[in-house]
Amino acid sequence: MKPNPWDLTKSGLLNGHHNLHIRDITKKGSLMPFYPAIKDDTILTLQLVVKSLEKDPQFLDHPDCPYSEVAKAYFLSTTVKGTVVNLFEGEDEVEVIDTQIQRVLSDLEAMGPQMARAETNERLAYFKAKTTLLEKLINMKERVFNLKELSDFRSTLISAIEDLCTKDQISDFMKRLDGILGTGQE
Repeated sequence: MKPNPWDLTKSGLLNGHHNLHIRDITKKGSLMPFYPAIKDDTILTLQLVVKSLEKDPQFLDHPDCPYSEVAKAYFLSTTVKGTVVNLFEGEDEVEVIDTQIQRVLSDLEAMGPQMARAETNERLAYFKAKTTLLEKLINMKERVFNLKELSDFRSTLISAIEDLCTKDQISDFMKRLDGILGTGQE
């Protein structure tokens, strides 16, 4: 894995390999944060590159791209790669769905500390959305649990029937179940 050039502790910027030292970043050794001057034009230019990268994920890979590897690494580290996840891909659909529910809950919890700086109405909207989502996720988790129990029961039942019955007896049993459940399959 390539080192992140924006990690100041690993890039050498904070360990004396460059002219920038930790005391410069913290205003001559104090614990006060140092805010380098950034012009609005610079932000607008950076936003233009990010938007171009969002529209075309290969934007930085074009042969005529003038940016250095450091600049490319920065832009790639700041953009979110949108990947579509197939919830039903995997051996056990119930497990995959359960994992996705856990991820949503984790993402929701991770968002909480970011809301500390938000305005009151944004925090209220977040907590309202969070409680609504939690309620829905809990209901989904219960359904997944019930599906998992049903699946386990079905597997155990089928295994027992296969061990105890002949193929003809299994076929007769399935026909009886089909009549009870009304699925119409034979």
